[in-house]
Amino acid sequence: FRSTRRTLLDRGMVYVIAHVRGGGEMGRQWYEEPKGAKYLCKKNTFDDFVDVARWLIDDRKITTPNQLSCEGRSAGGLLIGASINQAP
Repeated sequence: FRSTRRTLLDRGMVYVIAHVRGGGEMGRQWYEEPKGAKYLCKKNTFDDFVDVARWLIDDRKITTPNQLSCEGRSAGGLLIGASINQAP
């Protein structure tokens, strides 16, 4: 967590960190499911991110499509680019 985000929270913004496949947080097996090969399963990362956005909008009703924002750099930039093309 970065203290610079506190001003956003003080203004009522909701800040979410999506744990999508791509890192090692949940173990290698989860990362490579269902086919077991990193590059064959890269779409899982994009699907996970889109699913989090849909959950925030449809299930939790925390935000709307017009208010949702996302950020990514480096590999996160690939994630954002693929996700907004997959589910504009």
